[in-house]
Amino acid sequence: MIKATATRFGADGTRKLLIIGLSYANLDKLRADGMDGFIRINGEEMGLPVDVLITAGETEAIMSEKLLGCSGPETKIHISDKLKQ
Repeated sequence: MIKATATRFGADGTRKLLIIGLSYANLDKLRADGMDGFIRINGEEMGLPVDVLITAGETEAIMSEKLLGCSGPETKIHISDKLKQ
């Protein structure tokens, strides 16, 4: 896996970009482990205000259901408008 940040994106050139490059081995592990597995990235090491958690599931609906089942009152989950149709 590779991790990088870049700046000078967006219309005004002030947006930051987080780049995550997963190897095929990373992808295979995520697919095999499903929602029980994840890759955690320490955001502090990259100067980010948050940590990043990468997980995988068979569908967006399954992932949303799983996340809703293990989230707390402070958790905010964004569900794509495409799934709400």
